[in-house]
Amino acid sequence: MKNEHPWQLADIPFLNASHAVEVLRRARQHQRLAHAYLLHGPEGAGKEALALYLAQGFLCTARSTGATAALFAPAAAGEPLACGQCSACRRIAEMTHPDLHLIFPRAGSATEKEMLEVLQSFAAQPWYRSRPWENSFILIDDIRELKRKLAITSYEGTGAVVLLLEAHRLKAESANALLKILEEPPPNTYFLLTAVSVEGLLPTILSRCQPLAVPPVAQQEMIDFLVRRYGVAAERAALVAAMAGGNLREALALLGDDLESRRRLAVEFMRAAFKFNKPVEQMDFLSQLTNEHDRQELQQLLRFCLVWVRDACVIKACGPGQRLVNADLQEALLALVKNLPHFDFAGVIDELEYALDCLERYVQPWLVLMVLLHRINQLARPGR
Repeated sequence: MKNEHPWQLADIPFLNASHAVEVLRRARQHQRLAHAYLLHGPEGAGKEALALYLAQGFLCTARSTGATAALFAPAAAGEPLACGQCSACRRIAEMTHPDLHLIFPRAGSATEKEMLEVLQSFAAQPWYRSRPWENSFILIDDIRELKRKLAITSYEGTGAVVLLLEAHRLKAESANALLKILEEPPPNTYFLLTAVSVEGLLPTILSRCQPLAVPPVAQQEMIDFLVRRYGVAAERAALVAAMAGGNLREALALLGDDLESRRRLAVEFMRAAFKFNKPVEQMDFLSQLTNEHDRQELQQLLRFCLVWVRDACVIKACGPGQRLVNADLQEALLALVKNLPHFDFAGVIDELEYALDCLERYVQPWLVLMVLLHRINQLARPGR
C-alpha cells in the first residue's frame, strides 16, 4: 500500500509541537511510559494523525536503544519522536507494520473492500480518514480479534501498538471486552485511543488511560498546512481556515466546495427566520433545504451561520473596520446590526450550537431547523 503524502508526520508543525508529543517525549526520557494514552479533543483536531505519529515514536528503530519499545535514546526538546525514515516508521505510515493494530468504528455489514478503503485513506491522509458509514461503532468482533492477535508475541520482537480510533463509539460489550486487555496488556504493548470527548466513555476505561487533550488546529497553522500541503492560494486558505474554526476535516471538505454559494445559502437561512408572516414560503424553503442537503451539509450550513453571527457580534461590539471572516459582506452585517439593535447575539450563538448538537444526535433535521428559526426570530427582537 503506497503512502501518498510526501511529508513525514514529524514535518507537520501542529503534530510535532503538540502537547501530547511533549508528554510522550518526556515520559520516554524518564522511562515512565504509560501503557495507554487517550487523545481527546474536538472533531478535526488531528487526533488520529497524532496517534499515528506517536505510534511511530513507540516503534521507531532509530530512536530505540533496546530490544523493546520502552527503551529510547535521550531526545532533545523539539526533536521529532520518530525519524520517519527507518523501515518501522515507513511501514507504520503505510499501515503495513505487522505490530501496529488499527481498530476503527464500522457498520456490522461492512465489506472487506470498504474496510480496505478506510485503511488506505488513513495511510494516505491520516488527518482525513474516509468514514463511509454514517452510524458506525467499534464492534466486539474486532476487539476479540485484537485480543487474539495480541496473544501472539510481536512479530519483530520490539512490542506492539494499538490505535483505537473514536473510542467514544465503543459499544458497551466492546468496551467491557477491551477492559481486560487495557488492565493487563501483554508486555511492551501500548494503546493509543482517540475520542472527541471523555464524556460517554466508561470510567473504568478512563481510569486505565492517561488522558491527553488535543486542541483545535490553530488558524495560522491550518493556513500554512493548506498552502504547503495542498497548494491552496493563501487568500482562499485564510477564508477556509476561518470558516473551519480549527476543524481540519471541515477545512478539507470546504476546499472542494463552492464557498460563495454556501455563504449565500447561510444568509438566506438567517433571513428565513423573519418570514413567519409567510409560513408557506418558509416551510417550502425548509423542505427544499432538507430534501437537497444531507445531515453533514446542514451542519456545515449552521457553522456558516455561526461565523456570520459572530462577525455581526464583532461589529456590534467594536464598530466597523474590524477583521472579519466575511469582510466582503460587511455592508450586510452593518445593516443587520443597525436594523436589529437588540439582537441577542450570545443567545443565537447558543441556539445554533444546540441545533448542531441535535443534528449530531440524529434528531429530525426539518424539526431542528424549524425550531431554530423560531428561536432566532424571538432572540432578534427580545421583549417584543
